[in-house]
Amino acid sequence: MGQGYARHSRVQHRAGDFGLPLLQRAVDAVVLPEDGTPFRVADLGAAAGSNSLDPMRAVVDGIRGRTGEDTPVTVVHTDIPANDFNALLATIMDTPGSYAKLPEVFAQAEARSFYEPLFPAAELHLAWSAIAVHWLSRVPGPIPGHIYCSRATGSARRALKEQSRSDWETFLAHRARELRSGGQLVVLGGAAADDGSSGADGLMDTAEAVLADVVRQGLITPAEYARMTIPTWNRTREEFLAPLREGPLAQALRVEEYDLVVLPDLLLDRLRETGDVKGFAEQVTAFFQAAFQPSLFSVLDPGRAPAEADAVAEAFAVGMRSRVAADPEAVETHWHVVPLRLARV
Repeated sequence: MGQGYARHSRVQHRAGDFGLPLLQRAVDAVVLPEDGTPFRVADLGAAAGSNSLDPMRAVVDGIRGRTGEDTPVTVVHTDIPANDFNALLATIMDTPGSYAKLPEVFAQAEARSFYEPLFPAAELHLAWSAIAVHWLSRVPGPIPGHIYCSRATGSARRALKEQSRSDWETFLAHRARELRSGGQLVVLGGAAADDGSSGADGLMDTAEAVLADVVRQGLITPAEYARMTIPTWNRTREEFLAPLREGPLAQALRVEEYDLVVLPDLLLDRLRETGDVKGFAEQVTAFFQAAFQPSLFSVLDPGRAPAEADAVAEAFAVGMRSRVAADPEAVETHWHVVPLRLARV
């Protein structure tokens, strides 16, 4: 994800605010390095980096507040190889006031999925991941009649849930190996209520309807449309906690605190203040395109000319703005998140 995501990730940034108190408590509790060796922290699923600046600054300031000196800190921002690392590093290195400009702070990047090993054993003191672990390592299959996980039923729903379980356990197993004893892991995970709803279901229904319109316009083929799936699963609180209740992961990682938070709809609140329906529709569309369009349009037939792909994107944007403006309340969105803090035993 690149600069477009950075410009339209206000929702993700607001969600990250709910993880900062847990991160501060993790910094207060983590075992510090000895003999002047660097403090090692990982930022897992960094995307464009815009939502990493405040958390990583909090880590650096918090650790140095405890040690009373400019303890060396190494921060490794990770994401999948397809991420826009030029945009990520530009954000980290060039933003005024960035933590990376502090003395004895060393910012790095790693292009690898967090569902794989990222660091040597016992390398990390602290790991942080915000609004990333709901993305799956793979899509087990399309969702008949929809693009979004909460609308899946039957075997499609069971396959997505199983993929999510496997991915989450894999994520935890790698972090348990990479964190040293006394280390801390803070995850702010895209979540669902107990009934499986994520709070974004109306938004996703609207996007689904727009895509169906684009098919009827002849810009997307029925086969392409059938393949379109947002590769996410928003876990319930119990799904986050289940592998940490017993077994090898429970022996390695101790649950320190968790919650389920329902976020306000910042864009709709702003609309109610201003009455600017056009601006609201543009913001909702831009957010959706930045967060989800790359995944959806990745399944377009590979032989398509760039101009064709651009025409699809434009038609989708026009349709999305139109539907959102016609019924703003239909896309009211209250994302659910689970803030979770774990300690390495």
